[in-house]
Amino acid sequence: MSLGSDKRMQGHMIQPKADTPRRVEGRDKVMGRAHYAGDFGSAELHPDMDVAVAVTSTQASGRILDIETAAVLAAPGVRGVLTHHNAARLSKVLATNGAEIGDLLPLQDDQVHYAGQCVALIIADTLEHARAAASLLKVRYSEVSPDTAFTLTQGQGRAQEADVVGPGDKGQVSVGQPDEAYQRAAHKIDLTFTTSPHHHNAIEPGAVVAAWSEDGQLTVWLPTQFSYGDALILSQAFGFKQDETLDAPMDKVLGGQPLSDKVRVVSTLMGGAFGGKNANIHLLLAPLAAKLTGRPVKLVLTRPQTFTLMPFRGESEQHLRLAADDQGRLQAMIQDALLAKGAGGQYTEAAGETTIKSYACANMRVHTRSARLDTGAPGWMRGPGASLGQFALDSAMDALAHQLGIDPLEFRLRNHADVEPDTGHAWSSKSLKACYQAAAERIGWFERDPGVGSMRSGRALVGYGMTSSLYPVLQLPAAARVILNVDGQARAQSAVHEMGQGMLTAMTQIAAEGLGLPLAQVTLDWGDTSLPFGSMTVGSMGTLTNGSAIAEAASLVRKKLLARVVNDAASPLHGANPDELEITAGRIHAPNAESQSVAEVMARIGEPISETAMTGQTFGQSPYGRSAFGAQFAKVLVDPDTGHVQVERLIGAFAGGRIINPLLVRSQLIGGMVWGIGQALLEETLQDQRSGRWMTASLGESLIPTNADVAEVDAIIIEENDTRGSPLGIKGLGEIGIVGTSAAIANAIFHATGQRLTALPMRLDRVLLGQQARA
Repeated sequence: MSLGSDKRMQGHMIQPKADTPRRVEGRDKVMGRAHYAGDFGSAELHPDMDVAVAVTSTQASGRILDIETAAVLAAPGVRGVLTHHNAARLSKVLATNGAEIGDLLPLQDDQVHYAGQCVALIIADTLEHARAAASLLKVRYSEVSPDTAFTLTQGQGRAQEADVVGPGDKGQVSVGQPDEAYQRAAHKIDLTFTTSPHHHNAIEPGAVVAAWSEDGQLTVWLPTQFSYGDALILSQAFGFKQDETLDAPMDKVLGGQPLSDKVRVVSTLMGGAFGGKNANIHLLLAPLAAKLTGRPVKLVLTRPQTFTLMPFRGESEQHLRLAADDQGRLQAMIQDALLAKGAGGQYTEAAGETTIKSYACANMRVHTRSARLDTGAPGWMRGPGASLGQFALDSAMDALAHQLGIDPLEFRLRNHADVEPDTGHAWSSKSLKACYQAAAERIGWFERDPGVGSMRSGRALVGYGMTSSLYPVLQLPAAARVILNVDGQARAQSAVHEMGQGMLTAMTQIAAEGLGLPLAQVTLDWGDTSLPFGSMTVGSMGTLTNGSAIAEAASLVRKKLLARVVNDAASPLHGANPDELEITAGRIHAPNAESQSVAEVMARIGEPISETAMTGQTFGQSPYGRSAFGAQFAKVLVDPDTGHVQVERLIGAFAGGRIINPLLVRSQLIGGMVWGIGQALLEETLQDQRSGRWMTASLGESLIPTNADVAEVDAIIIEENDTRGSPLGIKGLGEIGIVGTSAAIANAIFHATGQRLTALPMRLDRVLLGQQARA
């Protein structure tokens, strides 16, 4: 089968140019000049700061009967011990991401909700003193009977309907008559898929610094994905009077909850986040400690504490039923999903988010339930919902294709969704067929032997698998200010966040392009709630959401600049039509070849030009279906004796609208695909069901992919025009790299061995057991 003759599948690949900007903060990071929250306490950053160490519970339920603090308080350097006895009382808060912090405020009572919950903070002059004193703290708990209902299957009795999932989507969706269509169909697949819990392991753990001023103002520095959201939580928790005059679209983002001018949050550089650094418990712990001692306090979590005091991806169970006719056209898609929740928190992962968007089908149903377990709260993790759902859906699609005797790629082409399946809306743009073609040709899909178990390389069984990838596009409100100074230099200002993905570079590029200035003449002020409202950096929406506001503010400055120059009698551009003028490389050009530098114009004007813009007030509402699309193809080698799976090649092709910086995007995509390898083969966090403790709570025991786990991984970027989706034409590609990777690998394992693995991760023992069962 050749796809090259189908002109609809053609697409241009984007390659980085020699002058593509590198990270604007890159040199500081390489030279060690970049500051992270954990760096505070050095000579130039809060030298008078104290250090806090968290003490966490050793059991999963019960009550704290007694905390013996005398020995701790007598230890060298100790400033205080913070417990539920002396912590300031906090008011209920609105958790913007459904996190635990909305239900279980820290150190407010004696109740233990899960193993690893914070039960005390030791505050001292140095980290060494705080750690030593923490070892002296004695906590006595009530006797409780072991509760072993920690697995999702055991927790089925707690299952409840999940009406709201993910960012606010519907947990129950039905289109057509799925049950009747399933029963009538000629070909059916009925499979159940499970995934284990696994945790974020960003290089940088959770960290926060808090300081109270003499007039009662609170300033917090921390790596966060939503500084304004954290400021709102602090305003509510500490009972600050809210300031109705603050210029931020909080009414649209946070349900009409304005901030207090007494709270400032500064987002520092992050050593990775990916959903894990947003409304965390330590946001409140450091200010509580600082309030107790009256001095600035820094708290950095230990690696094991990030497993209990920060969110993770909870376990899941999905029941997938697909049906097709004799021609391989889907007739029904039915997904029943059960997702884990914690002792606190309202977040339920949206496992059906992409199920109803992926393939053309007139009869679909997604039914989502959640079960509360005795753990901390699961939360956002890269590719939330979609990475789980696409594993199940595209594995089931592969199984149905093999049952029908149709090539898996051809089967997906026959069910290509030309319009958004659940709404019937036209797509703003969709280049999925071009992605199929590019990735299939690169990996050699058409040269493989499609027979199951037919290919070998020495002793190893060889398999090829593929999947579709997609992730929804959403744009939230954001604001930005752009200032063009009298020296021709410009500043863009918005409280955006840099968590390692290149946001600072992309935002600076957008501002420079909008003004027509070289990148070196533009500076970005970011990550501070004293700046215009920057929306949350989540869900692949950061560049579109915040970039749109910066682009609009830059456009307003540009228009005002051109209006001034054509009215300037001393300018060679005097009297020109401003609509015919262009600004490139810092010079204003007219069609008659006359030009003048922006710096010269601004020097004559003698005052800065400043404009502020707000965009995204429609909350991403669009008459179009909006998604980024991609395709991933995997080649694996399976050792028939050991069950070891080696990913020989992983090739992805992705289309995500306009690409601001191909270098950054390719890095994002490859990083996401590596996450997918980990999800497929390695990553799970094991729990002792007798105590509720995580047993693999360290980097030494948490398996993650390394270079040895994949011989080749590459991402192809397909050029795409999405300007009818948004003026900026951006979709976002931060999440999509992980979506479908596990299915492509699972499908490749099936091609190699004939085993249909339905549990993640696909460990050695599961591969071997599958081979034994098949034999």
